[in-house]
Amino acid sequence: MLLAAITCNKDNSETANLINSFLVSTGKKISITDSKSLMEMSPSHIKEYIQQLSRNNFEYLIIKINPYYINKTLLDYIHFDIMILTEKADDLKRINYENYFYAIRSFFSLMDDKGTIIMNVDDNEALKFLKGFKHHIITYGFNSKASVTTSSVGNMGSEDSFMCCLQRTVSTKSGVVVEPQEYRIKLESNEFDSYNILAAAAFAIVNDIDLNNAGILEN
Repeated sequence: MLLAAITCNKDNSETANLINSFLVSTGKKISITDSKSLMEMSPSHIKEYIQQLSRNNFEYLIIKINPYYINKTLLDYIHFDIMILTEKADDLKRINYENYFYAIRSFFSLMDDKGTIIMNVDDNEALKFLKGFKHHIITYGFNSKASVTTSSVGNMGSEDSFMCCLQRTVSTKSGVVVEPQEYRIKLESNEFDSYNILAAAAFAIVNDIDLNNAGILEN
């Protein structure tokens, strides 16, 4: 079972819900929880919870984490395969950056040695989080440096669509090489945050999900 964390100082439920939509629409079995729920368990109960999900053939466990509100000792034995950092540049300006920097660096240390970090790179300061880490990095945002970006947002024909663009070759968790290409993501609503769509899309691509066939997202 793949373990992933969505790390954000603010609400990260929409990113988790988008990921859930992508995976469930392609037949994947996924469980989503948050760090607050884990903090109410003992380490042994957390271990049993994860083992139970695996026995029930869940393929993904997504943990929503606020880096300021978690007892790190509860997660010391968890090694995440993927960590998604969904903070935006404007959000970083409103928090104590130094404290947040060390909190994120601490969580990155919980990554598996061959883990993947997915993060927004529209804020150059965010790249400082990665210094010294040798994990596989997938970036997203609205600039030429991002691995996953968008070419257009809006209506196409009779449906709302989001055009997601993979700008450079990436390797999936299974070792498949995905070449640069565009994906048309169908939406029933245009109320989704574009950054959250990109974060979820990057996660889907890394996990061998064809976004063109991932189904219609519901808000």
